[in-house]
Amino acid sequence: MKLREYVRLGINHHLLYANCIGSPAEHLATMKKLLADPRLEIVDLWTPAEIVSEAAAAIRDSGKTIYYNIGDRKGLPKLGTASMDAGIRARSLKQYLDELGCAKACGAAKIITNSGPNDPVNRDACKAYLRDFYLIFCREAAPAMVIIEPTDWDMSKCKLIGSSAEAAEVCRQVRLAGYSNMGSMIDMCHVPLMHEDLKQAVSGTGKYLEHIHLGNCIVDKSLPEFGDRHPGIGAAGGIYGIKDLAEMFYLGLKTGYFTRENRGSASIEMRVLPGKSPEECLNIYYDAVCQAWELAADRYRKERK
Repeated sequence: MKLREYVRLGINHHLLYANCIGSPAEHLATMKKLLADPRLEIVDLWTPAEIVSEAAAAIRDSGKTIYYNIGDRKGLPKLGTASMDAGIRARSLKQYLDELGCAKACGAAKIITNSGPNDPVNRDACKAYLRDFYLIFCREAAPAMVIIEPTDWDMSKCKLIGSSAEAAEVCRQVRLAGYSNMGSMIDMCHVPLMHEDLKQAVSGTGKYLEHIHLGNCIVDKSLPEFGDRHPGIGAAGGIYGIKDLAEMFYLGLKTGYFTRENRGSASIEMRVLPGKSPEECLNIYYDAVCQAWELAADRYRKERK
């Protein structure tokens, strides 16, 4: 049971190189490094509009699969696709559709989105607006798969959709309306902030699972990297280690997400460790993933005997 036989492994570009992407030139140069890495099949990324043509050419040459992340951008108002304010909803939809052009230019197979800010007073109404947004966005994004990324209600980013089960319900409603290109995902950094464990996240996401972000999380509020900061494996105060990555892989095997036929996707989503370069950290994280896979595969084999 080799990793590559069961898993399409990826990397999140804009977190590994978080200190480099302020410059479009560095954004492109570091992206090209990951596109050239033979260990990776997928790159999670976004690209500034001014370099999208060059990025798209590099992507085509690389043969990599792209999962495009759309979110808040520096210099633009924060997104609020489920806001009670109709003007904010309209402006947010336009921003999403504008960036969808970049995603399509990059040949994105999947597009990762979020639900926008939580509104504790108007949650039901906001969820209805969110559904309406996804009906439009899934239509425009097809045939790409649109993914909603559950985050947290009340701990760090405070998003509207803060549980795995809620994200699955959004997917159910959108698919029921006729759009099969709607799915959810599990982000290991978000799971504890959502007051869940990995098993609950897998169960809550169910058949809508389209991607996994492998990572770590710091839940101690006294530490500077607390919250949705995506620290690396081995970071001081992090709650996850190789055994937890193995648990994620094992649950994926057990539920049929990782199979030879399906080869589910999972991307490393971690920032650099103190004193290390992005390239050194990628080597560290890749080794950790390989060790975790061996533990998970061994456990899975033994249980099936």
